Amino acid sequence: MGERCRRWAARGFLAVVPHLRGRGRSGGRITGCLEEAEDLALLGRILPQLGVRAHAYAGYSLGACVALKAAALEGKARGVAFVIGPVDFAEQVEILRRTRPEALARWREIFGGLPEECPECYRRQSPFPLAARLQAPLLVVQAGNDPLIPPTQACRLRDVREEAGRRVHQVALTREGEAWTLPLTKGRACLRPTGFGSLAEDHLVLFPDLHHAVTLAMEALVERFVLAWLR
Repeated sequence: MGERCRRWAARGFLAVVPHLRGRGRSGGRITGCLEEAEDLALLGRILPQLGVRAHAYAGYSLGACVALKAAALEGKARGVAFVIGPVDFAEQVEILRRTRPEALARWREIFGGLPEECPECYRRQSPFPLAARLQAPLLVVQAGNDPLIPPTQACRLRDVREEAGRRVHQVALTREGEAWTLPLTKGRACLRPTGFGSLAEDHLVLFPDLHHAVTLAMEALVERFVLAWLR
């Protein structure tokens, strides 16, 4: 993140990377995708006081959910890049039960319980209601082999945006950023490839052969959209 900020600063941009609550130099206790989004929305509202004329968000993993909610709450962002982020935390718990049960104690601490213990906790975490409100263009970047965030979650986010009246262009790319030509199988088949459209409209870009990782091609894609939004 530090290197990414230096690259953006060299191009004349202000790059800000907030810590999650209770992490780094931030106080409080991590709440997943609740109060962190409110914190970031407040930061977005005061950016004009720092001389910032336009801003956009790029969130990764849990930070993607935070960025999406913050942008919808403050309402002035030019765009949001939602990169390998979760939208259904209850589904993630079910995956962890099968693959990493030792991680459930940490999830109970962060979310206030497991889904069966506190279903309302997980409803509050969901970005879906605010995703429908977001007026800025949304770029959703998803890995097809993510062990914790199935590609069907990204497709559900696409559905929410389409139901809200947004057009969502859909693309599948290799990890090198080339057009994907192989069949889309299993959960990846929820993608309906259309090709790229105007960068002022929503996009869902799937990297079918990637796990929970970021590649140079993915970074170049995010930068392409962010630069277009801030022009």
